Amino acid sequence: MTETDKLLVNIENATRRVEEDYETALKTVAKTKEKMNELERRISQKKPEENQQYLNHLRSAIDSLDRLTDSQIMKSKETWKKYEELKRDCEMQTLQPPQLDELQILCKKTEQLAADLLCYSLGFLKQKNL
Repeated sequence: MTETDKLLVNIENATRRVEEDYETALKTVAKTKEKMNELERRISQKKPEENQQYLNHLRSAIDSLDRLTDSQIMKSKETWKKYEELKRDCEMQTLQPPQLDELQILCKKTEQLAADLLCYSLGFLKQKNL
């Protein structure tokens, strides 16, 4: 296997990992938000003294979302770092493979997801503190 072939395989592997991580994060966000919405609905229908259990579950879901947000921020940094490393390797071999463009697009999507989660978490926190 040539150095070029190895580099292309590395790009494809990185792309696959980033894509899998992104899809997993989207599913986790959807499940968590669905759970939070259901808990908020239940809380709004109950008397305040009956809400403690639901409030505890809601706090737990919020904590999970915060941990996911932190994780996505780190993953975004890691994906960009890997992309830059592979881009340098390509430049050293004077390659411009389309697979690298695909990885860059996934890096942007991962970064956007992290930014969206951060905004949502901060908005949720601000809303609860008012």
